[in-house]
Amino acid sequence: MKKKWMLSMSMLLPLMLAGCGGGNASTKVGLIVSAAGANDNGYNQSAIAGLTKAASDFNISQKVVNSADDVPGSLEALAEDGYKLIFSLEYNFDALITNDGSGKSIAEKYPDTTFVVFNAFANTDSTGVRVHDNVVEVLFNIAQSSFLAGALAVMVNEANDVLFTSDDYHFTPVNQYRGVGFIGGTQSDGITVFGNGFAQGANYAAQDADVNYNLYQTYSAGFGASTENYNTIASYYDAGVNVVFAAAGGVSTNMKNAASNKGKLSIDVDANQDASVPGYVLTSVLKNTEVAVYDLVGKFLDNKLTEKDYYYDLDSGATGITDLATISSYIDTSEAAQAKWTEIKGKIEDIKDDIADGTITVVDSQKGETLDFSTLHNITKAN
Repeated sequence: MKKKWMLSMSMLLPLMLAGCGGGNASTKVGLIVSAAGANDNGYNQSAIAGLTKAASDFNISQKVVNSADDVPGSLEALAEDGYKLIFSLEYNFDALITNDGSGKSIAEKYPDTTFVVFNAFANTDSTGVRVHDNVVEVLFNIAQSSFLAGALAVMVNEANDVLFTSDDYHFTPVNQYRGVGFIGGTQSDGITVFGNGFAQGANYAAQDADVNYNLYQTYSAGFGASTENYNTIASYYDAGVNVVFAAAGGVSTNMKNAASNKGKLSIDVDANQDASVPGYVLTSVLKNTEVAVYDLVGKFLDNKLTEKDYYYDLDSGATGITDLATISSYIDTSEAAQAKWTEIKGKIEDIKDDIADGTITVVDSQKGETLDFSTLHNITKAN
């Protein structure tokens, strides 16, 4: 007998859309959002947009479940209810891959359901072999885009006195202190990948400028705004850091507010958040889950979702940094400022090309690669 749906109606965001397309409206696709919630203006919301577009274009049914507190229960409930493709955006894999408490994994119990997980090789064993044929891994090369953000942070900081002349900004002069900051929600490969890429990019630009930078970082900020993580971020700015990058869900609200209060700059993640606190967000590192979700629904319907993992890099359009349009309007209008800004944007494009052709190699923590900080000769950990 089918298990009763165990989730309250308030936990479900049914979006049963049908439209023109070549799919079958009886095909049901589910998506479980992460702890940041469906309206996070980023990672989750982008994925929901991808599923909504797929539902319209491919004539399928969809359901979004906002219940990160019980991912195993949500996975089972969707599988029991006939959802044949289920995306899980939460960093919670044990019950799905290993054991849900019954002696079996959820993947084993529902072999006819395809589960898609994000941000980790959760379905790959220590020898690199796929554990369950019905679990697909999705990763984004956000190490590359974080590298761009780190390089941009240093280049902008080196020229902040030329680029930003408004009294609204209160940058620490580089002849007094040079530093950048990183705020991570938790110590995991899915978050470390941002921090390590950022550190490498900052080191690259610092080396090019023949200067040395201090790096402040934490991996224990959590994923919600709190007094504690606001104070941590503010302390980085007070120490002389002019640019802080956060990969920590709702903590970014505190980062951007602190940047505004201190007259400095921040870097956000996932979606384009540049206009959320305009003038104080330098750029956003994009993890465009919309691209991946839409692409994988299409592959599933065409019976082509056959790979163990799918990897989205700069060339895919699913990751990168923003076009810098918002912050551009805050650059001083002087000839010197505009020339420097054009130069910086050109250098970022050159770095993109060098990453694409392999001239620059970026350490990717999601692949199990480890960054040796001793190789970053122009970066010193400050805390």
